[in-house]
Amino acid sequence: MFLKDIMTSSFKRLKSSDDLREAARLFRETHLEALPVADVRGRLAGIMTKANLFDALAKGAQPDVPIHGLFTTDVLMLNENLPYEEVKEIVRTSRAGNAVVINDCQEITGVLTKAGLIMSMLKRETQLNSELNAILQTMYNGLLVLDTSSTVVKLNRAAEKILSTTQERAGGMRAESLLPGLKLDEVLIGGRPSVGYLYTGHDMSLLCNITPITREGAITGAIIVFQDVTDLVRIISELESVTKLYRTLQSVMDLAYDGIIVVDEQGCISMANQAAERFLRRDENHILGRPVEEVIENTRIMKVIRTGVPEMNRLQFIAGTPYVVSSLPIIRKGQVVGAVGKILFRNLDEIKELARKLAHVDREIAGSARPEPEEDEPGDGFHQIVTADPAFRQIIDEAGIVSRGTSNILITGESGTGKELIAQAIHHGSGYRTGPLVKVNCAAIPDSLMESEFFGYAPGAFTGASRAGKKGKLAMADGGTLFLDEIGDLPLTLQGKLLRVIQDKCFEPIGSNTPQKVDARFIAATNQDLEELVIQGRFRPDLFYRLNVIHLHIPPLKERCWDIDLLVQYFLDKYNRIFGTNIRNVSAEVREIFFDHDWPGNVRELENVIERGINFARGAVIERHDLPQYLRDKARHAPARPESPPGRQMLRSSRENHEREIVLKALEQARGNKAQAARILGISRSWLYEKMKTMGISTGKYSL
Repeated sequence: MFLKDIMTSSFKRLKSSDDLREAARLFRETHLEALPVADVRGRLAGIMTKANLFDALAKGAQPDVPIHGLFTTDVLMLNENLPYEEVKEIVRTSRAGNAVVINDCQEITGVLTKAGLIMSMLKRETQLNSELNAILQTMYNGLLVLDTSSTVVKLNRAAEKILSTTQERAGGMRAESLLPGLKLDEVLIGGRPSVGYLYTGHDMSLLCNITPITREGAITGAIIVFQDVTDLVRIISELESVTKLYRTLQSVMDLAYDGIIVVDEQGCISMANQAAERFLRRDENHILGRPVEEVIENTRIMKVIRTGVPEMNRLQFIAGTPYVVSSLPIIRKGQVVGAVGKILFRNLDEIKELARKLAHVDREIAGSARPEPEEDEPGDGFHQIVTADPAFRQIIDEAGIVSRGTSNILITGESGTGKELIAQAIHHGSGYRTGPLVKVNCAAIPDSLMESEFFGYAPGAFTGASRAGKKGKLAMADGGTLFLDEIGDLPLTLQGKLLRVIQDKCFEPIGSNTPQKVDARFIAATNQDLEELVIQGRFRPDLFYRLNVIHLHIPPLKERCWDIDLLVQYFLDKYNRIFGTNIRNVSAEVREIFFDHDWPGNVRELENVIERGINFARGAVIERHDLPQYLRDKARHAPARPESPPGRQMLRSSRENHEREIVLKALEQARGNKAQAARILGISRSWLYEKMKTMGISTGKYSL
């Protein structure tokens, strides 16, 4: 409450030129004890009280005598926004019996008199009493107010209900009559509160807090706040029943043969049986409470929670090995509140029919680098990148690390090396993966449309503009990632505006004056030398440094020739599935052509060559005549060699030894499981068998 809430806002003003007759008339009209007096300019000159009027008349002043010189000029002025407590203290310590109230502009807004303050205090006290009584009556706990003789002065509704009495019957009774045996001497005489005192009697148990009431150092009574602990006993009994049921359920789950996990609606694991712990090779402390996607790879249990649709006997790859997984939603009152997942991972031979199905599925996916995911799931991007090159693998590992942050990233490399694939993988591994990945090819958009494509425009922003306006790429990328491909071709006029967006995280659509915030991560890619463009004045240095926070350079295919075999097999598998063909390999001559070629178009060129070869292949192997003309001509015009030079033989031997080491390392990492080793290498199991046969690696030494 503030001064403006208790002041008298209905008042009249006197002018210093008014006479005593006018003053008397206004006093009678307003019934106030004091009126403000204004000078000829309308400013406050003083205050005229009834006492001033009476003094003037007592001295014989005539009614037509001006009040100038008769009113008090020493005026107490108070701001209308003063809190009530401060006003009360000022009035208590001030000699002035009246005050003029002004606002922040020094304008008179009211008058405060002590009589008015007293009435306000009485009103405030009544309001506080009403609020306090409402609080006491709505308390869940019982409350007794006692005087010094332990006589009941007041009790609330909860106390009436617990003690089976009323205010009329209990008022004036001793507390010992209501609660026999209640010990109050320590509180009423010693003044020491009693907290957590357990009272038992009349077939009830009450948990009591007894506090003395003191006034000016003297004990004037006590307050007893109590709760019927019968409710607590009931709650404790229910909790014990739930705990017992939980332990029973846990015991039943531990008896189950398969791995079982229970997930709540947030996707966190709430229960797991011992079989699941053994399968995941983790104890319950490293499983319970953690997101299921962190514990089990490729899990689809979150999709079951979102959709409420169960998935039964689904083939799922975990750590490179296929398992049969079932996920069922937990539904309560029509709402999905969690899910149960079951992993069948032992003794598949016991269910022969399912084993035959698995064998059939295995034959269908033979030759695939990995099972195609049905939907784009976070973190899957890096597993789709095929490489055995140590330098490129290090770049992928670095990309995986920086994907977890929010810093801007610049990806450089020749055209066709996979810059967009790296950007996609970073997005899917980042905190922005739930948002969109918006791709912009800066070289493909005409300069005249570039700004509207980036920023969008408001309705009717220009002639020919859509009446509904248009959402730009920046707005579309809000909450996600904006991938700026061919950033080196961005016009200088737009570079400054993009820099401002990156710095301020906001922009204004064309034709709008309202800034629009954007929370997005910026990833840029180019096959040009941006530093050289900066020197030439074709690229802003400040934008370059803003984008070049983290730099990833993708090596060209000619510098990672070890990847050619892996990529050949990967693209063979891809287009075999698309075209329904069964091309198993390339001939030795074609392989030699591939290793001799510089691949100026990098991986994209290799993919196009494989796609063309599958279209023209007449058998199960791509031959030289299935290749594009420029590769056939290159092979035809190559000088005849009766035998390879020693250097070429050494290079081929080194390459084959390196491939053998990679295959053996993958088999060792997979503990002899060839299906898992094939997934690690990014090739199909049938291709791995052929590699092992060619390299003289015994297949009997390793399991399926």
